Amino acid sequence: MKHYKFLIITSFILLSSCFDTSNEPLPNLVLSKLITATSSKNNVIELYNASEKVINLNDFKLSFFTNGSKVVSSEIVLTGSINADSYYVIGSSNHDANYSNLFDYVHNAGSLPFNGNDAIELVYKNRVIDAIGVKGFDIEFSSKKTLIRLGEKNSYTPSPVYDAFNFISYLPDLFKYIKNDQHEIKTFEQLYEGPRLEERYSTYPFIQQGSTTIGGGGYVQTTNGFIADGDTASFSAAGAFGGGSVRYYYLNTPEVDGSYVVAEPWGYVASKYNKEFIMKNPSQSVFYVQSLMGSALKEVNNRSLGLIWVNGQLAQFLIVREGLSEDVGNAFSTIDLNHSYKEIPYIFYLQFAENQAKIKGWGTKGFPSNPLGEKSPDWNYSAGGG
Repeated sequence: MKHYKFLIITSFILLSSCFDTSNEPLPNLVLSKLITATSSKNNVIELYNASEKVINLNDFKLSFFTNGSKVVSSEIVLTGSINADSYYVIGSSNHDANYSNLFDYVHNAGSLPFNGNDAIELVYKNRVIDAIGVKGFDIEFSSKKTLIRLGEKNSYTPSPVYDAFNFISYLPDLFKYIKNDQHEIKTFEQLYEGPRLEERYSTYPFIQQGSTTIGGGGYVQTTNGFIADGDTASFSAAGAFGGGSVRYYYLNTPEVDGSYVVAEPWGYVASKYNKEFIMKNPSQSVFYVQSLMGSALKEVNNRSLGLIWVNGQLAQFLIVREGLSEDVGNAFSTIDLNHSYKEIPYIFYLQFAENQAKIKGWGTKGFPSNPLGEKSPDWNYSAGGG
């Protein structure tokens, strides 16, 4: 009798294992957009069904981890279903009325519970299938941004491990892209080409109206006179630009020997790259200096600060893409949001390129922080001073 009981129990265990949800194929449902709005009442989460069949949402929920919490702070249990190649949008009952008609799920307990530093997980039958943000870390990743998943929508795949560069950081409050993929920049290749200077900035003043020291975001065409190092060059006066030395905003390349500084690894490489690649053939190139809207025109040592465009490309982006500058930072300040291409701030293009340089171990992102990365070709790492 005991023998038969053992067989029955064993058979039950084997049968149960056939229905173990841990081995069940995961639905191809992703967090496609996250709008952390200027006003929290307008926060929006969008899901996209990248599969070829209807997905029932009865076994799905969103888990929120507030202010660096490692445990769930709140949840939204989803209802309904999503058709193949379709979107599902979650918003709050106090959202501005303009876009609330697009909501498939209305959260009635106030604004959606995230504010830019709160991790969110998409959970299916108690398994995390997609995530945005990192629980346990109170860091800003979506504040003042419309995050849109990288890639064409038919290539979206969920991942329980968050990678910030699986999302494109667009300008804030772009509700017009809810339930569509009409945004222009979608792919890795488009981002890696970098920004271009939009014609609209030609209508902006170089110097803010009513000021003599604050930039207006406009640009002037000029000529290149002298290249100092990897992040500084001199340009001729043009329009409201007084001419002279311009420090490349966003950049801090390693030093070359100077009156007050000593050379650093990659300093001469950065300088050579600026001189012989970016600024090559100055008589045959088209240069623009763009001022920074809302920022000082000059830094403390009286050098101008600006964005440098050479033959349609942003010099800062090209230098960062080679790994030849210190980190550009993570914040999206008001100044950052004032300068964009195709509704993506310039700084995100730089951040994206910088991340690729880190992955590849190029330039300053190489040795010694990456032991397998590049070493500066003109630097003696075994000698104290190089």
